Amino acid sequence: MRPDWAQDLIIYEVATKGFTSPNGPESGTFRSLMEKMDYLEDLGVNAIWLTGHSLSDSSHFYGIWTQYACIEPDKLDPSLGTEAEFKEMVAEAHRHGIRIFLDTIEHGVMSYSPLIKQHPDWFEGGSWGMTDYDWDGNHPDLEKWWIEIWTKAVLDWGVDGFRCDCGLHRPDLWLEIKRRCAAAGKPIFILGESGVESVSDACQRDIMLFDQRRGRLDNHAVLTNLSSVKDLFHQPFGPDDIAFNCTIFYKDGSISTNADEDGTLELRFLGLGEDVIGFWERDPDGAPDWTWLIRGFDRDKSIQNIQLTCPERSWRWQLQRGGWQLAVTEQNDGLKISGGNPLPGPKLRVISVSCHDCGWEGFPADKNPYMVQGSRFVFGYGCLFVPAIPIFISGEEFDADYHPLPRLTPDLYGKGEAGKGRWLYGSWLQWDQLEEERHRAMLEDVKRMIAIRKEHRDLIHAVDPKKPDITIQPIPIISSVDLPVPYLLSNGKRAMLVVGNPTENTVEVELQITEEILDTAIGCQEPVVTNLWPCEKRIGRINVKDLAHYKVKVLRDGIPGGGLAVLRFERE
Repeated sequence: MRPDWAQDLIIYEVATKGFTSPNGPESGTFRSLMEKMDYLEDLGVNAIWLTGHSLSDSSHFYGIWTQYACIEPDKLDPSLGTEAEFKEMVAEAHRHGIRIFLDTIEHGVMSYSPLIKQHPDWFEGGSWGMTDYDWDGNHPDLEKWWIEIWTKAVLDWGVDGFRCDCGLHRPDLWLEIKRRCAAAGKPIFILGESGVESVSDACQRDIMLFDQRRGRLDNHAVLTNLSSVKDLFHQPFGPDDIAFNCTIFYKDGSISTNADEDGTLELRFLGLGEDVIGFWERDPDGAPDWTWLIRGFDRDKSIQNIQLTCPERSWRWQLQRGGWQLAVTEQNDGLKISGGNPLPGPKLRVISVSCHDCGWEGFPADKNPYMVQGSRFVFGYGCLFVPAIPIFISGEEFDADYHPLPRLTPDLYGKGEAGKGRWLYGSWLQWDQLEEERHRAMLEDVKRMIAIRKEHRDLIHAVDPKKPDITIQPIPIISSVDLPVPYLLSNGKRAMLVVGNPTENTVEVELQITEEILDTAIGCQEPVVTNLWPCEKRIGRINVKDLAHYKVKVLRDGIPGGGLAVLRFERE
């Protein structure tokens, strides 16, 4: 039931109230968003992840109105506009080739919600300072209501899908919503925030190029060697395909790590194993775990905690405390460790260069919570040219200077000085920045990247797990500086080479494209080569002998037309 258009999505996140300011800060509405559709069509995005539509509290999180402090999910917030204005906005988006995905708050509602008085049996416990739905309590009327409100959003309001906050709490209900919408001729796209269920089409927290408390992860594999990210093409990991760091904390305060060259601790990745533990919870979740074997630890000491990390992929598990969980089984040859599989399963893959959770509580107060910050390298090499669904938050496309909404606080629950928060949901976009050359130039470059992506849809789209139709190869280079590994995307007919330069200096690199590489990519030894970045220009036919030593200049990052070299190879 996945829509045919899902593989080609380019998702643009909009926090409705801060996106536009018709009447000052936090005054964005459905109508003022509608007035930006010309801009968004010109930018080239084709989907809006709308993080603001339902009736919600005005200050529960970070001191501002947010979608996530939901009061009644089946009602539109009147401060955003009427139902007629909402439907008009959706229709206008469709006229511009843009789909609308709503954010659904899966766990619960504000504790003063009228729903709790009307249906007290629907609720049990709480989280995030709110009251949670009792999804496990066998409430057919709750389930019926949930199915009907989101089916209505599709068939009456016209939306095209959903991003499910905190993951799909009841995949079976979402499956029924998908079935009803598909039967009515309106297939929908479901983006889970996280989770291992098989109903969502993709996972928003799949591949994130950032840590929401620390910032951009420049050592992420996507930004250093994209061709090593085999799972983008739904290839399994082997024991030697990825490196993990292991640290054991003993109760006496001592530490062992496999990163210590003089130490005895050894870690081996074993791959998929039994379902022993969940991802965030300690109970099994029905999905096979990843497993490791630890040897060389001190058996005479009691273990306090074990941490496993993969710096190249921002993965982190631990035995104690919060986050992704680990389970330990003692064996004769060492400790067998089990943890949740971080891969989303047979779904379309997602690359998030940023989202509203960047700048989370604890993020440095003097640091910019936008993640791209004018880097053409990051936006191109690591996002828009990657065969996955890209997600980025509004403002990244023109390197917006960060301005917090005046009420935004540093603390999740509204503590601290107003106007000092860094949470990116609370960015107050200043559209007059586009009057400055730096911002205009970035916008033009991002528009060009998206245009290249669309013009090369056969090479750049989220790969169907059942029908992989793109291959990737690393391309050797000779360079005076250490650069990310260039990659070649191909489909047997034509190919696209992406060379990245994240440095502050222009670099000349010598490509080493061999006969074998060309045979695998396009089956041609004298391809027609076209330069695509920043402007398209045919170079002409180049034979394989010359391509084995072909030199290209890559301008420094952070300037118009910089950070990248992009070449297309065709048979004719």
